[in-house]
Amino acid sequence: MDNNVLASAHGLQQLEKMVDLKCKVDFNQGLDSRLVTDEIAGLLSKIRWIRFIRFACDTMQAVEPLLSAIGKLNGYGVKNYRIFVYLLVKDVPEANERCKILKRLGVIPFAQTYCDFESDIRPTPEQKHFAWYVNQKAVFKSTEWEEYKAR
Repeated sequence: MDNNVLASAHGLQQLEKMVDLKCKVDFNQGLDSRLVTDEIAGLLSKIRWIRFIRFACDTMQAVEPLLSAIGKLNGYGVKNYRIFVYLLVKDVPEANERCKILKRLGVIPFAQTYCDFESDIRPTPEQKHFAWYVNQKAVFKSTEWEEYKAR
C-alpha cells in the first residue's frame, strides 16, 4: 500500500484537519514531490511537523519535481533543514549526484540501498558503503564521497 496522502482529496482533507487540530505530525514515508502545488505547499507549511517533511528522490528524474516542491515550500517559509529526502541507492555515481544536489541545498538525505528479495537482489558492498557515508551526518557534511571512498 502506498500512503501517498497528496494523491487523493481525502488525504488533503486529512492534512487540513491536522492543521485545524494543531496536532504534531510525522509521516514515515516520502511524499510525492510531483504533486506539490502552490496550494499544497501552503498547506504543508501550516502543519506542525514533529521533525521533517519527508520526500523521496529515487532517480535523477525525481530531482526536478523535488526542487520545485522545495522552492514552493521555501516560499511559505519552510527551511531546507526541515526537509528530509529518502534516496534510493542502485547506481552509486548517480545516487551521489542526487546527494550532491541535496547537500548544496542543506536538505537532509537518507540513503537506502536497493533490495529485491523476490529476485534475490541484495545490496553490493559499494552501495552499503555509500549509504553508510550518507547516513553518518558528521562524515557526510565534512567530506565528499570521492574523497571518502579513496581513504
